[in-house]
This record gives sequence, C-alpha cells and structure tokens, in this order.
Amino acid sequence: VRSTVREALIKRHSDFSCRLTDIFQNFKAVHVDCPKSISSTGLSLLPDIFPLFQGIALPETGGKVNITGGYPRHLMDEIDEELKSDDYRIVAKYTKENFKAFELVDYDDFAKQWVGQRWNQTGMVHCNFYHSSQMNIVIMGDAAHATSPTIGMGMNTALRDAQVFCNILKENNDDLTLTLPAFSEARVKEGNSLTSLASNLYCVETKPQIVETIHLIVRSIFHKKFPSFVDDHPQNMVGVRGVMLCDVYDHATKLGIIPKHRCINEKVRNDYFEKS
Repeated sequence: VRSTVREALIKRHSDFSCRLTDIFQNFKAVHVDCPKSISSTGLSLLPDIFPLFQGIALPETGGKVNITGGYPRHLMDEIDEELKSDDYRIVAKYTKENFKAFELVDYDDFAKQWVGQRWNQTGMVHCNFYHSSQMNIVIMGDAAHATSPTIGMGMNTALRDAQVFCNILKENNDDLTLTLPAFSEARVKEGNSLTSLASNLYCVETKPQIVETIHLIVRSIFHKKFPSFVDDHPQNMVGVRGVMLCDVYDHATKLGIIPKHRCINEKVRNDYFEKS
C-alpha cells in the first residue's frame, strides 16, 4: 500500500488526512478451473467457506476462478489443523469434505496452491481527498483505498476510478483545474465505503457472524418472495451492476449491520494488539 504520490499529498497538504490500518486477517488465494456451477462473470460471496473462514470467488480469464479465503487473526489457534498442513494430500482431503460452496474441478490443484504459499496480510487506506490542484496529481486504486479482499471489489473499484476520471476529464475538456476536485468529490465516498464494507460487513467474532449469516439467508428468501416489502441483504448488493458501494454501505448502516460489527470488531482488534 505504499504510494509515492500519496506521500507527496501528505507533505504538501496539511489538510490531507490518510489513515493506514491492518485488515486483521490472514488469507490465501488460489487460481483454479472455474466449476460450471458458479458464475463465470460475477463475484460469488462464500460465507463460512471453511469453519471460521469467509471467502469470495472471482472469475478470471481462461476459464479460471480466484478463490480467496481468510480468517480473523485472533482465531489462528482455533482454525482446523488440516488447513495449516504442509501436506497437500491432507489439505485436499479436508477441502473435499468441508468445502460445501460448490464442487471443485481438481482438489489436488487447489491444495497444492494452498500449501505452496504463506498466509498473506495487507493494509487498508482511507483518505479524505484524492487530488492536488497545486501539483496536478491524483491518486486512485490502492493508493487511495487499498482494502481487504473480503468483498472482492478492490480491482473493480480501481478500474471504476480510472473510468470516472476519464469521463470527468472529457466533460471538462481536459481542464485539470476542474477535473481533479470533481474526481475527489465523485470517488472519495465510494472509496471509503469500499474499505468500510470490507472491514465491517463481516464480524470477526464467530457467534455474531453466524447470526449475520442467518440474517443473510432469511432476508434473501423474503426479498425474493416479497421484493416490494423486504429489501435485499447488503452482501447480495455488492458487485451488482448499477449499485454504488456507498449505497450498499448506507443500507448496511440503516439495517444496523455496520455499527454492530464495527463495535465488536474494534474491540477484538484492540484486545488482540494490547495482548500482543
């Protein structure tokens, strides 16, 4: 999450605020053949991909899918030992027995990639604006809103940044004095909604997350039957064409999901680092 351009903003603008935080997750990502049972064009959320794990499936070119699974760092001692094994045969057997989201094409391939990498960690970035008219610079993508892979929207949001910037630049006839502040106005709320959803749409404590998974299932059923009376669950809205992440964030906040999870998650993180 290092950015030379972001560092220039910090040095030049006293009113530029940037917060860098740890995502508080360990995760692994594998790239395997895409099963026919899942979408080859859209994001698939995988709640409880393994015990204590949350996951996503992102389709890739060449008939592949990126499956990412992670767990909150404070639960390291509680995850099943098979997932910590260096023996791909143990991981393959465990995955075949416990991975219920869909049937994989090749469990050995999944397992070999799993054991062939360390647990990954990354950071998260929040900024209050994305430009400098004095220096004619702009930040976007990870420089502006690096995030956890939890909801699988980091790359999509980065690409949307570029598209929005090009559109605004064209609308203003390549005038950067108008384009740069307009870009910040258009994208800061979306970028910060991305990181906030990735942080708090899920709960790092097991029991509250089980409750939220039940809420997801029940609300999804009732929304399908009574769409005019029951709004969809925010997790189902992520990545839907035409739905802004800031609208998903507002909806999740209205339903009480974000405030509840933020309170729990921050306490768990603080307790973990204080004990560490």
